[in-house]
Amino acid sequence: MLLFTALPATPSSAGQPVAPVNFDQTVYGDFAVIGNTVTTCPREPGQYPVRLCIDAQNRVGTGPSAQNNGYPMAWADVDADPGTFNSSSARLNIPAGARVAYAKLTWAGDTGSPKDIPCGRGPIRPPGSPAQQQVSLKVNDRGSLVGPDKYTEDPIAALANTDHQFYSAHADVTGHFRGMTGPSAVTVGNVWTPQGFDCFGGWSLTAVWMFDTPNPAAPARKQVAVYDTYSRVLTTKPGAQVRLPSIKSAGGLTRVGLAGFEGDWAVSGDQAMVNGHKLGGTGNFFVSAADGQLKPNSPNNMSVDARTVELPGDVFKPRETGVNMTFTSGLDAYLVAGVVLSSGRPELALATSVQPAVAHPGDQVTQSVTVTNTGSAPAVDVLVRMDIGTSCDQSIPRLEPGQGAKATCARPAPADDVQPSARATGTSLIGDQLSATASTSLEVVHPAIAVSKTATPGTVLSGQTVGYAIEVRNTGDTPLSGVAVDDKQVDACDKPDLGTLAAGERKSLQCSISAGEDGITNNVTVIGADKTGKKVAAGASAAFTVIHPRVEFTVRPSSRAARAGETVTFTVTVRNPTPIALGGVRVTGTPSACARDIGTLAPQQTVEYTCSVVMRERLTTSLTVTATPFINGQLAETRRDMVNLTSAVIVSLVEPTPEPPIVKKSAETSSSQNTPVAAFVAGLATISTFVTVGAISATARAKK
Repeated sequence: MLLFTALPATPSSAGQPVAPVNFDQTVYGDFAVIGNTVTTCPREPGQYPVRLCIDAQNRVGTGPSAQNNGYPMAWADVDADPGTFNSSSARLNIPAGARVAYAKLTWAGDTGSPKDIPCGRGPIRPPGSPAQQQVSLKVNDRGSLVGPDKYTEDPIAALANTDHQFYSAHADVTGHFRGMTGPSAVTVGNVWTPQGFDCFGGWSLTAVWMFDTPNPAAPARKQVAVYDTYSRVLTTKPGAQVRLPSIKSAGGLTRVGLAGFEGDWAVSGDQAMVNGHKLGGTGNFFVSAADGQLKPNSPNNMSVDARTVELPGDVFKPRETGVNMTFTSGLDAYLVAGVVLSSGRPELALATSVQPAVAHPGDQVTQSVTVTNTGSAPAVDVLVRMDIGTSCDQSIPRLEPGQGAKATCARPAPADDVQPSARATGTSLIGDQLSATASTSLEVVHPAIAVSKTATPGTVLSGQTVGYAIEVRNTGDTPLSGVAVDDKQVDACDKPDLGTLAAGERKSLQCSISAGEDGITNNVTVIGADKTGKKVAAGASAAFTVIHPRVEFTVRPSSRAARAGETVTFTVTVRNPTPIALGGVRVTGTPSACARDIGTLAPQQTVEYTCSVVMRERLTTSLTVTATPFINGQLAETRRDMVNLTSAVIVSLVEPTPEPPIVKKSAETSSSQNTPVAAFVAGLATISTFVTVGAISATARAKK
């Protein structure tokens, strides 16, 4: 429903008009005001050459030659749409990702009344009336017709002979921007206004944009309030006032956007003031300059002001609601048809970190917190609280816009990973509660490494190859780099560049050594470093035993000499003096009666047996014992691992002697003792000694 008014906004109790509020929210965003004219210089020469009008558009000239007063203004029409009699365009710049929360289109022009003023005398008029006129609105490629939600015009009775009758119209066009973000081209046409001397017409768009959460384009909230006004400055009444309710300042920057019409660049003395503070800092505020102009585009468009200016915080009194605006002029007559204000608010942003970010249980770590006021107003009574106790709280009395402060606190690292958090609270100068939280990660690592080593086989002969199997394991929960294996005895087992081991990963390597005369216990050490550089180490050992298989072998005759036909008994002793078993033990050779297949001799076991031989002739025995050692439960496979020992014994054959006469002797003193015949060691030459009586013994070692 069209709301028609012919008077200014409702007066306050003090008689000052109060502007209606179209939109009032605190958002992560701001506003933009754009606009353009729909009138331009005439196409045909008139009272003044067209080139002077073009000079005026470029702010060259003075007096009427630099104003629309001196030219029969013509419609601008840039949209190539046959359905529009005038049109112009402007660019609306909205940050990418933001949405338009509210948009208001305002347009204004000359009604062509009264008839005795230049724009009312015989101008070319559009059809219909300004109060019922629908304008054409096109946003990018999407267009439609928009009718006024509210229409206001000057009361004829209030006009002097030199004053035109102006009108303005407003429409909520938020829906036309639904789903759009980023820059948009806006084209408006069919703004009702005549063509002729001193005529004007144009439009302005106020758009409030916002994000749902803080964004680099809008890091802090702002209160944005959009107002309808109809503040008319006449030549007979060179001043107007309006009260803008609801807006509050928190002591920071405030932006003011205005939609004004018919302000002349070539006429000075006009001012716009907020609480007595001049906007723009000059005495010629309304100069027909519109932000965002595309087509037409000139510094002096001779119709529309769509401008935004900034005011410092001291213009407003903190905690006071509403502001007063005043518009004055010396000789310039104009209309202010819309005002929008955004008042900055403080906003706390928090960042926290720990150093080092990776630690071990009990390590000293430092949590740092930086709180920044990202808003455009002061924040007061700021308290930074870390999650490591009240002793680390820090109070900050005041943070100016853009100012930051840092707090730190140290503590021992816990046993496991944590996410230290921080919280900052505070207030604005108008009592708004502020808060921000942040968290970070502290990785608590438990580096550990293990190594195992085995020797295969565990029991070997001298000269046999022993193989080592080494396994390195990362038993911690964090990668280890620079892993190296250092073998103390075996260089072949060294691995200085095993690389990196992930948590739980294991790597194996093989190496070998030739056994010496004695067994050894071989030690290995492994080291690695975690992501903090801390080193961990572990050790392992593996032993093997070198065995030396031997056999002891003796042959003892019962007599040193014998007559033919007598029997000599030999006692054969075979003994295993080592801690390992001997298998395949055999006695072979002559006399064959003394050969035996003994089998297995356990460690320290002795086998003894006898054999007899009837003497026929002189006897030389040649008996050999052979044995094979058991290595790790298995008989050795090569002949070189066998042991053998040979024993030779000589028994003499004697002839019988006649019996001598009996001679009585007082005593016999001669005696004989048994003497070893031979001793043998495996691998050495056999030594024989002839005796008449005695025992033969030998000990053998394995050949090397």
